[in-house]
Amino acid sequence: MKTLRIVGLLVIALALSGLAIPDQTKDAPKDIPDFDVQGISMTECQCTAYACPCRSNGHPDHGSCDAADFTYIKHGHYGKVDMSGFKAVVIGDLIDRDASKVQGTVYFDKSSTPAQREAFDEMLAFMFGWNPPHLIGSKVVLIDFQESPDKNTYTLTIPDILEEKGVMKRDSDGKPLHVVPAMDLWGNKITYLDNVVFKYHDKGVGEWDLSGHQANVKEFHTTKEMYAQKKLLMQHGDMSGTWTAEQKEMIKQMGMKPESWTGVVS
Repeated sequence: MKTLRIVGLLVIALALSGLAIPDQTKDAPKDIPDFDVQGISMTECQCTAYACPCRSNGHPDHGSCDAADFTYIKHGHYGKVDMSGFKAVVIGDLIDRDASKVQGTVYFDKSSTPAQREAFDEMLAFMFGWNPPHLIGSKVVLIDFQESPDKNTYTLTIPDILEEKGVMKRDSDGKPLHVVPAMDLWGNKITYLDNVVFKYHDKGVGEWDLSGHQANVKEFHTTKEMYAQKKLLMQHGDMSGTWTAEQKEMIKQMGMKPESWTGVVS
């Protein structure tokens, strides 16, 4: 039963990384160990390339969103548990106007330990314990994630199930293009990628080829204190389709412009 609880929380936490938390449920439990984690996350979905409305306080282009949300904790801890090396991917209809339809399958990397999973369970309960999960299932698999030395190309593979490739565009000075403020589980900005490949096939679970649609990547350094102080854009959203006043002020403090999902400054 504990495994199902862990998986359920992971589904919701990652699936709702672009969704707002209702005002009455923004407060998360405070009685957990301190956590400090660093890593990288990559998301590919069926939304329009370079213009994901879910990241800008809106709903998916199609009402629902078939997506794969990958998280790799490179370094960090949760209490006394070393979280280094933890990897997981959530795949399914991860964001939907009808929250009852949100569902996904969780793929844990086979290298993850029971202690890491339990720690991640508690960490995500702290972030998203207010929302019940809709779980199809979970699998322990080999997850191969590669980041090129120049940090331009990102690939993610689960043999015979998932194939992803994203490529980052840079300007003449080598700076990443398409860095935007965003509602996300791990931080407040993402970098859009060219979605070169996004193919998924798991018999009896789901199948699609959404190559060419939305893809983004973000490096993160996320702590319990950030959540406690409500420093994340996602903690101030209402899914109205435009940034809230609080979010606009936060984006201004970040030195960025509050672009809408259409690319227009709001």
